[in-house]
Amino acid sequence: MSYQSRYRIDGQSDALLSPASRLPTIRQRIVARLKLWRESVVARRHLAAMDARSLRDAGISPAAAAFESGKSFWEPMGPLR
Repeated sequence: MSYQSRYRIDGQSDALLSPASRLPTIRQRIVARLKLWRESVVARRHLAAMDARSLRDAGISPAAAAFESGKSFWEPMGPLR
């Protein structure tokens, strides 16, 4: 990397790139959390719908799949293997 490539070409000031401006807003954080919860709901539904053979092929025990699919949407996904 050359010395010149460290600077923005368009001439924007470094004040726009301060760490405080990179923090997500409360709205962005809420939207991200809702997306994460929706993904966990969908993943758990798919996990609950898998048959024993598919679970074995994926290396997941049926007990672990049943435990994980029974969790609430706000609980984080745990390890399945």
